[in-house]
Amino acid sequence: MSGGKVSEYEQLLVDAYRGEVLGAALFSTMAADRTEREREQLLALARVESRTAERLRTLIDADGIDAGDDATAVDGGVEMAGATRGQDWSAFLSSLRDALPPFLANFERLQAIGAPDDPVLAELVAHERAIDRFAELQIEGRSDDALAVLDAHLTRV
Repeated sequence: MSGGKVSEYEQLLVDAYRGEVLGAALFSTMAADRTEREREQLLALARVESRTAERLRTLIDADGIDAGDDATAVDGGVEMAGATRGQDWSAFLSSLRDALPPFLANFERLQAIGAPDDPVLAELVAHERAIDRFAELQIEGRSDDALAVLDAHLTRV
């Protein structure tokens, strides 16, 4: 991405990567200020985000794309976590679900213009759907089922 025009694919890939780094930092930082059960859930979310970031990084490195410094994304996640301090768990889950659709749309676009059969891009889409399902089940009061969705996603990748 240094010099020259950045392709839509490169921009979406880097944006997705940075978002996953931010998400991992957000969820892991939030975990420090939550109940034991919420902490368990947040750390599972952080693992999903971190694993997805690691996989995306392989595509970025293979294509020789400059993704910049992770510190900005990490700092953004920590800052966002601070803004959630004291927020009700159900309000957090609702806001999480509300935030997901544009990310999912970008991930689906990335997969469509990249390699539709690329397992990393397929995982990117699947992880966002798993997080949405997790939040939906949490809102329904089905914490064990919600955590199982994340665990199942992690064992598939």
